Amino acid sequence: MSHFGRSGPPDIRDTYSLLVLNITFRTTADDLFPLFDKYGKVVDIFIPRNRRTGDSRGFPFVRFKYEDEARKAVDKLDGRVVDGREIMVQFANYGPNAEQM
Repeated sequence: MSHFGRSGPPDIRDTYSLLVLNITFRTTADDLFPLFDKYGKVVDIFIPRNRRTGDSRGFPFVRFKYEDEARKAVDKLDGRVVDGREIMVQFANYGPNAEQM
C-alpha cells in the first residue's frame, strides 16, 4: 500500500523524510514550512488526504535534502506545541532512506 496518491510527491531518493504526528486537521503545509525550514533545506511537505473527503489525514511528511538538517529538526521540534498540540517528529520508516530499526 502506497502512502501517496497517484499524483504523489517528487522522487524520494537522496532526501530524508520525517513523519509528523499529532497535528490538527487544519494545520497546513504553509503552517509547517517556517517551523522546519529554520533547520535546513526542506524539499517538500506532503500531507496525505482522505481520498473520499479530501480532508487531511493528520500526519504530514516533511522531506529534507540533508540528513544532519533532518536530525536537527527532529531534535528541536519533537515535543513542540503547534496549534495547541504537542507534535511528535521522527524519521519516517519507509522508503530508501528510512531509519533502520
